[in-house]
This record gives sequence, C-alpha cells and structure tokens, in this order.
Amino acid sequence: MMSRALKTLALGAALAAWPTLAARAANFGDLYTAGHADIAVDYDATDGLSFFYEMSSTAVINGAQVGGAGSSPDPSTISVIVPESVLTTGDSRLPSPFAGNPLYLLLQTSQGAGSRPFLGFGAEEIAGGTFANDTLSYALTGFSASTGGQFVLYSNGNWGSPEMNTADGLSASDSIAIFAGGHDHYNLGFTAAGIYDLTLTASGNLVGGGTVETSSVFRFVVGDQPAAVPEPSALAMAGLAAGCGAFAAARRRRA
Repeated sequence: MMSRALKTLALGAALAAWPTLAARAANFGDLYTAGHADIAVDYDATDGLSFFYEMSSTAVINGAQVGGAGSSPDPSTISVIVPESVLTTGDSRLPSPFAGNPLYLLLQTSQGAGSRPFLGFGAEEIAGGTFANDTLSYALTGFSASTGGQFVLYSNGNWGSPEMNTADGLSASDSIAIFAGGHDHYNLGFTAAGIYDLTLTASGNLVGGGTVETSSVFRFVVGDQPAAVPEPSALAMAGLAAGCGAFAAARRRRA
C-alpha cells in the first residue's frame, strides 16, 4: 500500500493543474459521489491523531474517478453525496423513527457502489502496538441536519441496537471500535433529504500512557439538494489564497 506522503504528493501534482483549487479550502466543495472510501485516522507523536478520507482508486470526486493510488483529502473539503436513488424503507427491526419509514441508506455492502458512496471507517495507517489493544473509538459527538432529519449507523444483524442513533440523543454509546491496521463498514441511514453535519471524535489510549483524540466535521448531502454545496467556480476568486495555503499546510503535515 502506498504511503500517505506519496499519495499526497501525487494528489498535489494533479490539483496543481485544476483551476478550482480554491474550492478545497474548508468549504465541503468537493463532491464524493461513488466508489469506495474510508473515514480514517493517522497518528504521529508530533501531531497526534488526525482525520482524513482514504479515497480508493474507485472513488469518484467531482465527476472523475480518482484512479492511481487514491488520495487522502481533508474532511473539510468533501461533501459525501447520498443520492435520491438510495431512498428505501427502513428495516422493521430498527428503532423508531427509522423502522418502516423512508430512509436514505448507504449500504454496508458494496452493492451499487458504482453509483453511490461505499463508505467505511478505518485505521489502516496506525501501526500495531501504538494503542492499547490496537483499538480506537470513533464517537458521534455532534450532529445537525438542515431539515430536521435523523441519522442512524448500524451493522447487519444489529438492527435493534444501532451503534449510532441521533433520534434518542447523543451519548457515549454512540460510538464504534476501530482496529489498527483495519477497517469496517456499516449501514448509514438518513430519514430526510437535507444537509447533515456529523462531528466525529476519534480517541485512543497509547501503549506508553496517555490518551489522544481529534475531532472533525463530516458533511453528507442527502437527496435532491441542488443548492446544497457551492459551485467551485463561484468560490475560486474569494478563496484562492486560502485554498493554496490550506493545501500546502496539509502536504507539510502529512509528509
């Protein structure tokens, strides 16, 4: 597997040729619409934990497949597009209000991944022996929905007790365990079209002592939302300097 540093250098070379670089500055302006990716973390002793997207070569960003070795963009640049085509009826075994009601569902399996995001959660960059039991926690610590919808995350076979459920309020139980060197997939459900911002906090106990954590906001644009994210061209002049600065900083940090 190619290192994040090499992936970032490759991505930087590609972005240098794009006129919409400004859209990559903390505005969720890049649209992830299909293919496989993970919400992932990295760790080093200087910078601690940091979230990033681990985009595989099959991931589609702004209408184009990433290809090559993939890429590792910052969460603040990405909107995960949950298309109208994934609208279904929530499994009857789920708790209210998800059971038997309309639910936009990104499946745990790869079925249909050619036309919708196949999103996982991983820590493949974390070396074994860094964290106690090689385990980290991803907790849902913040949530907002533009149209009042609710969010649920659950694994197949665990319909009655979802790992994350905003309908009953947020608590320490709204979390999943992630293992160093691996990744997992879950079903992600949204009850209504709209813009959802999920704040995830990753934390772990270091083998040498101490606890580290990091938080980031992840945006999901659900259903038919033509005005949900800004057009990159509309932001180009306003954000060019900030976009170049942020991308350069990200390259330095990850290298």
